[in-house]
Amino acid sequence: MPAALNSALGFDDTSVAINATRLIGIVGYTPVLDTFPLGRTLVRMLRARLPADGLIAIENMTWGPLHIVQRFQDAGAIRPDRLVLVGAASTSVTPGRVRAFRWKGGKLPDQCVQERIYEAVTGIVDIENTLVIGDHFGIWPAECFVVEADMPANTFGRMVIADSENWGDDASLEHHLEFSPARMREEIAILTAALALDGVNAEVTLEDKMATAIPAGGRFMRTRFAIRGSGTGGEVARGG
Repeated sequence: MPAALNSALGFDDTSVAINATRLIGIVGYTPVLDTFPLGRTLVRMLRARLPADGLIAIENMTWGPLHIVQRFQDAGAIRPDRLVLVGAASTSVTPGRVRAFRWKGGKLPDQCVQERIYEAVTGIVDIENTLVIGDHFGIWPAECFVVEADMPANTFGRMVIADSENWGDDASLEHHLEFSPARMREEIAILTAALALDGVNAEVTLEDKMATAIPAGGRFMRTRFAIRGSGTGGEVARGG
């Protein structure tokens, strides 16, 4: 991403982020819709909760796990002491729920890692792929946290249509989606900022997340585009 555009979206340029001691990485960020829980409003909310001393950077990590690995493996790259990855949960179970984890890593069979890498090179954006691949290449710091937002796969498409039809206010979206994007975004910002600032000492309920507990790869990302807010169409299957 060009530096000027990166800054315009609220992210730190790589030259800044690469020297930060703590880093927040957003996986699945989109600039298309401000009201989307992983959009520009979230970045602004995080900025408001973080000190302006440059020690905590915010970076768009939607550009693929292998690019992230290369970014951390560049000659002279300084890895942060603490990382908070933010993104949508790989599987939706309780829409609207936001959970915080401490990444514990774990050794996976080579075949499982290869499946994740295959997904990554085909363009799939998935926070668990990012975690597994990054762990395989040893790029994550000892303090690595994850903030996951539970959203059905068609959430973005439904919100885009709501916005285009001028009923994208949060009350209407909550009725339509059965969760409030605004409340989800606020909770993401609170948890993420607390973990970036205080790590394990943050007043946050943390669960462990381990590579060995993540379901096997070999899936395909499903993107659904809601039609008139009720049906679905234009679906790319995600099965397995």
